[in-house]
Amino acid sequence: MKAIAVAAFAGLFLFASPLHAQDEGEDGGELVVTAMRQSSLSAGPIAIAADPPVIGLKRQADSAVRTIEIVSDSREEGLRRREVEAMLIAAIDRAKASGMSLVTGQFQLAEVTRENLRDQFPGLSGKPAAGRDEDDDDGDENERAAAFEDDGSTATIRLKVKTKLDGSLGGAHEKIARFVSSVPPSGRAQIHQKGELALTIINPAQYRDRIYTLIAEGAKHAQSFYGPDYGLEIRGLDQDIAWKQVSNTEVFLYLPYSFTVLKN
Repeated sequence: MKAIAVAAFAGLFLFASPLHAQDEGEDGGELVVTAMRQSSLSAGPIAIAADPPVIGLKRQADSAVRTIEIVSDSREEGLRRREVEAMLIAAIDRAKASGMSLVTGQFQLAEVTRENLRDQFPGLSGKPAAGRDEDDDDGDENERAAAFEDDGSTATIRLKVKTKLDGSLGGAHEKIARFVSSVPPSGRAQIHQKGELALTIINPAQYRDRIYTLIAEGAKHAQSFYGPDYGLEIRGLDQDIAWKQVSNTEVFLYLPYSFTVLKN
């Protein structure tokens, strides 16, 4: 067969390849999207090497998240820990009542509750963070995003507040700001917003069939210009779903596909 046209995106040949392992790691969780990086579920966040393909699914993100810190500078270490923990519990209760949630994770999010907060922040009990490698200068991204630390003068709990994205990004900003200001202080503990809002998507794997459909429609449309003597070779459909932020509130989900129009 003679190749007539190629979409210039690398991938693995796939026509009849098995798909039973294609969603490994896609467990239905909620994941953070960043504007400057693309992500794949098996490898985690990776630097963008090239523009994404033309065909994919653009949709509004599910939620907005922002990092917050709860800090206390009380002189006694035990008092600092009690104050930040008390304010964290108050924030958990306020978030639940407001239809929001507190979460941990740099990439994949996990909700913080009254029941699991000491597992999420073992340092509150004086325990080391699970899985931390003290010799690893890079550290663990989830740990850096969700941590308890005490430098001898200030105790800090770092996590995120999440709200459903049901309008503009400005609306999410305002909702999170109102929440932060509503959490009552405990002793010298205070709560602060840090950084910028980020977007999230829930279970990207649920959009795989829709992306397949869009790719098939695009490939068939390209083939139609060449007549019945030409067929298609499609590559990359067994790859992980990737995504990137494309506007203040929208994400673009895609597969690194390519297709070639071939003479039969």
